Amino acid sequence: MRSRQQAFTLIEVLAVIAIIGILSALLTPAVGSALGRARKMRIVNNLRQIALTYGAHRDGGGSLRELNRCETLAEWAALLAAGTGVNDANLYVIPEDYLVTSSGSASPRHILAGDGTSPSDEFRSHPLSFVVITGLLADDDPTTTPLAYSRGLDPITGRWRAAEGSDGGVYGSSGGFVVFLDGHVNFYNSLEGNDGELVSFGTGQPTASIRSAVRKRTKAIGWNGVLWSND
Repeated sequence: MRSRQQAFTLIEVLAVIAIIGILSALLTPAVGSALGRARKMRIVNNLRQIALTYGAHRDGGGSLRELNRCETLAEWAALLAAGTGVNDANLYVIPEDYLVTSSGSASPRHILAGDGTSPSDEFRSHPLSFVVITGLLADDDPTTTPLAYSRGLDPITGRWRAAEGSDGGVYGSSGGFVVFLDGHVNFYNSLEGNDGELVSFGTGQPTASIRSAVRKRTKAIGWNGVLWSND
């Protein structure tokens, strides 16, 4: 005898759809959160790599004077790439950065042009997501001296700006990353109350001002030029 296949009733179909909807509602925030953590971990690794490359260049006899003369992040990154061989342009780009997504151009793969010494046109013109501080010296405290941070930080208040204009916060006013000379990286909603990781140069007192955390004759350079200077 042939068995008869039982069809689903309308109520059973609706129940299955409801269960799928509930599971989707429960899982979507968790998946989004996991993806967000993964993206931020990638940025942490990129900033750590920048700091380690800077340290290798400095300790390997590379000229800090040349780095300190740079006026743009593209020039600085190119000098570092030429001196160390670390030529990955993705280190300086956050894919979800609003300037990157609105540029309409593909992110460059390499920092250096064909001559192996200067930044490529693609890298020079592409929005870069970080700001580096030049003028640091080899004897600066590596645990409290910032080397780079995600774009948009107000250097005095320690707060990140809204995601607008050519120098807005990559994550808007919700915060940003800072990498220190020793390679450790943290995400801060604001540099106010940073648990003493950022201290005033020479006094050791906690500060929210990234400018006061570095010595005189330092400056911060981004993708479109000098942002501030401690003259």
